[in-house]
Amino acid sequence: MPTGFDLRRCGWLLDDGQEPDTDCVSMIDTQGLDSVAWMKVLAAYSPEVRRFIVVTGIRRAHERATLLQIGFGDAVSDEIDIEELGARVGRTVETTHWLPRQRRFGALELDLLAREAYGHGRPVNLNPREFALLWRLADNPNEAVSKETLIQDVWRMGFVPETNSIAVHMSRLRRKLAFAGLEGIIETASQGGYRLQIANGRDAPLTSMPATMRVSRPAAGRTSGNGRAEPSLSVDLKSQRGLRVY
Repeated sequence: MPTGFDLRRCGWLLDDGQEPDTDCVSMIDTQGLDSVAWMKVLAAYSPEVRRFIVVTGIRRAHERATLLQIGFGDAVSDEIDIEELGARVGRTVETTHWLPRQRRFGALELDLLAREAYGHGRPVNLNPREFALLWRLADNPNEAVSKETLIQDVWRMGFVPETNSIAVHMSRLRRKLAFAGLEGIIETASQGGYRLQIANGRDAPLTSMPATMRVSRPAAGRTSGNGRAEPSLSVDLKSQRGLRVY
């Protein structure tokens, strides 16, 4: 971690976790990244995860703007003052707790404003309760969510009723997802809850990428860092998918 970006000087603590999330904002310092490494960075982090990442060492203003437009939490130059960097990372921590409009997990996309899910770009046609169930499972992908929690968070009830309402809604939800090409994405957990099973998007080795480091500030948030470079970056903002790195 470059000394100028070491937020431990501002009271943050090093965290040895590997994944950025709502409890940890990661920093990627881009020194030494060539075009291939940049493409791997962009492919490794989904739009949902990018909002937890602060990219440092970006000297060109239009490239910082591009990184913000494709979903990164913040992008700063290598001349930023440590106090400003700490303030920006702290602000990013705060925004990670805001509800995103969209969530994307592979071929599954959720749109909170439209209250709709899309499988491979096709609408699933969910009713409000089905969308609420799917959104709640997406809060903790690959983790089991108990029936009691779903009753409390989706139905807003403090007890489990003597009906099979959850099973009925879940059956309909699974059927609609299967029609959209997402069969099996919701699993029944062994303890009786349900799990949104998302394939790991990090199968490919990410060589030449900066090491992942995270630090945390007590009762505030966390961050990490390493590496710095200047590949010219261009992105097709209309599709949000066409990405070119030179």
